Amino acid sequence: MTRDHTTEARREIGKLFPEGRSWGFGGAADISTIDPSNVPGRYGWVGGARVSAHIVPSTVTVTILLTRRAADSPVPPRWTRDFRRNGADG
Repeated sequence: MTRDHTTEARREIGKLFPEGRSWGFGGAADISTIDPSNVPGRYGWVGGARVSAHIVPSTVTVTILLTRRAADSPVPPRWTRDFRRNGADG
């Protein structure tokens, strides 16, 4: 449920996946390390209002961001990236 279930060909078609991430049956799944917030094995979800929750089994870490800021681009804003980076660093 939480590992990557999207083929390379389907990721190529989608192109909305941020680099290093894909989809499992239970939400987003990291498949490669691109920056400190990408950890292979990490899974979770980011919603349209930038509400997000991620679990990193290898570090026993859970991060949750609750906000009501609508997404206007597939590229996350700087404050979202800062939260992910700081959550990944502990």
